[in-house]
Amino acid sequence: MELRKNNIAILFLLLCGIMYANAQHFNDYFVDKTLRINYLHIGNKDVEQLEFHHFTEVNYWNGTRSQLVEPYHYGDILIEVLDPATQKTLFSRSYSCLFSEYRTTERGETEIARMEECVNIPMPKQPVRVRFTSFDRKRVPTVLKDTVLDPASLPMEKAKKEYTVMNLHKGNSPQKAIDILFIPDGYAKSDAKTLRYDMKRFAKYVMNCTPYKENRRHVNIRAITGFSEQSGITQPQNDIYVNTLLNCTYNALDLDRYLMCPGVWNLHDVADDAPYDVIIIICNSEKYGGGGIYNFYCTVYNHGQYPDYVVVHEMGHLIGGLADEYYTSEVSVQDFYPEGVEPTEPNLTTLVDFDSKWADKVPSGTPIPTPPVSKGHPDYDRVGVYEGGGYVAKGVYRPTLHCTMNSISYNDFCPVCREALEKVIQYYSK
Repeated sequence: MELRKNNIAILFLLLCGIMYANAQHFNDYFVDKTLRINYLHIGNKDVEQLEFHHFTEVNYWNGTRSQLVEPYHYGDILIEVLDPATQKTLFSRSYSCLFSEYRTTERGETEIARMEECVNIPMPKQPVRVRFTSFDRKRVPTVLKDTVLDPASLPMEKAKKEYTVMNLHKGNSPQKAIDILFIPDGYAKSDAKTLRYDMKRFAKYVMNCTPYKENRRHVNIRAITGFSEQSGITQPQNDIYVNTLLNCTYNALDLDRYLMCPGVWNLHDVADDAPYDVIIIICNSEKYGGGGIYNFYCTVYNHGQYPDYVVVHEMGHLIGGLADEYYTSEVSVQDFYPEGVEPTEPNLTTLVDFDSKWADKVPSGTPIPTPPVSKGHPDYDRVGVYEGGGYVAKGVYRPTLHCTMNSISYNDFCPVCREALEKVIQYYSK
């Protein structure tokens, strides 16, 4: 028993040492503030560039301090903050963006787009080298920006507090949990009662869904109480235009149900009133729609039959870097998963490098690819390699026959998707 106690004590001291070392790493290079880099992403299928627009200073750093170099490179863009003298990576973050999807559309073949984007990094103490690398669908990297930023000389706007914040679920401190922030759009002041009700309702949708409910102490949910000049959401195809807080709109990338927020800079200005790691926009609309992009933001409509499913599905994209597993619905992107390239998303494979995906979860003797079976069959829930996913019927494979990332089914993430989400929740909670 004494030996066991000693081993536990040694393990505790080791963990304390690791935590101290990680905290010291943060304190050596950063202060407890956020530097937001606001920029324009410009280009089309063949060319792209990044143009800095302005910088924002926020009076705290909300993200993890123990894992400053992100382990998951699911995104199409990688920002790296490096020590100019040693070239040591001090911070990195991977994320995707609407521009990356635009490049694969028909319009993106010829028309130049200018899209707002931004990324938060811890405020450096000294000048740092900042590098942005973009990856196309074949994972070919292009360095878009490689420059030295000196926080002492940068012209920075200071974040302002404008809105009250609703606390919907408290799991832990902001540095020890994933902080989810709801922002309403299209709620006029006359909709105040509906706004408060909806924020609470959507928090329940999240916290009653696996794996969030099993990780309650690692999840925080807050909501901004921001009102719009008018009620409703813009629908260009129906000639409806609404003046709202975030100016979200349907028909993004010419897909009617794709509901997105073009004004990303304003979105983050509104979000600054609360700690956040990820942003979910709840839109006051009866029209089915939503959208989600990894480490960018996601949207969901508030009325109708399936908002519970839509919010957790879009959060799958936003938080877990999960791909759409369906292949029969209309989409605007083309050749999103090129032949001969293994997708970065953890829930799709082209069998180019299946061992890096969920091969360890496939029962021994399971044929690959795996023939589908009907609901009610003993193998219906089996993890396998089922053809059809990522918007195409052939050449792309998914882990299961049913999943929240595949069809309209709330709280039905397959084991592969569930594990991916859990890993990210744990990443933010360390």
